[in-house]
Amino acid sequence: MEEYGQPSPDRSSAEEKEKTPPSQPPFGESYIHYLFRVGSHWLVDNYLLKTPITPNQITLFRTGILLLTFPLFWSLNLFLYFIGVLLFQFSEMLDSVDGDLARKKGLQSARGVWLEIFLDSLFTPVWGGIGLLFAGIAYKATGDWRFFLLWGLVGFSANLEKNFYLHFKGGKGELQHALHNHIYFGLKGEEWKIKFRNFIIISKMWENQWLVWGGLFYILTGVEEIWWGIWIWLLLLNQIHWIRLAWYGYKKSGEKDGNKKEKKE
Repeated sequence: MEEYGQPSPDRSSAEEKEKTPPSQPPFGESYIHYLFRVGSHWLVDNYLLKTPITPNQITLFRTGILLLTFPLFWSLNLFLYFIGVLLFQFSEMLDSVDGDLARKKGLQSARGVWLEIFLDSLFTPVWGGIGLLFAGIAYKATGDWRFFLLWGLVGFSANLEKNFYLHFKGGKGELQHALHNHIYFGLKGEEWKIKFRNFIIISKMWENQWLVWGGLFYILTGVEEIWWGIWIWLLLLNQIHWIRLAWYGYKKSGEKDGNKKEKKE
């Protein structure tokens, strides 16, 4: 999953390969992401490289699979919903396939990046199509319209986050790159603060998974409070990130002003 159109860092150097034990994901990968990457490379290397299929076709196919899950999720029927969960995970894997196929076929293009960002922005974020869908599903299950309000607040918070990324971080996808070097939960010797931070980062990256799996748990248990727990958690996740970025920008501005005073003196 490549957030904000940022390319994945180059992990092909011999030095990084030597540092990464075979039993662990490559540098910059969460374990969930690693599973999708394994499936992506297997599909590309064994099948797609031998076909005339293009990366853009994969992107469009992936969007079609994702949209197919919407009525399955909406049904709240256990069998249909579970099929939707499987198709959703397949569509998430295809999010890696189009980029891998483009690199291996030498078909990388600015138009392809535009297509993926455009479609992903419409349908895959919690503040986009899938979030609106699950706000509707929560309303259908509970009859409470406030889930649409929570969806709007999540979108507002996500907009602040992206704006602060742009101005305070230079538009770099921090969630995707800068903090991923400590993403492994199972490594011994890591401080609990790092583990907690990693949990927050991964939860933010995969926030649509909270909705998908939460819906399944609701069907299995019938507990309406599951919807409240998930949406409040997603709101908190987005609040945490924009507040942290605002504080980061505040500190950096103070440092810049301090440096200016020192130069004048």
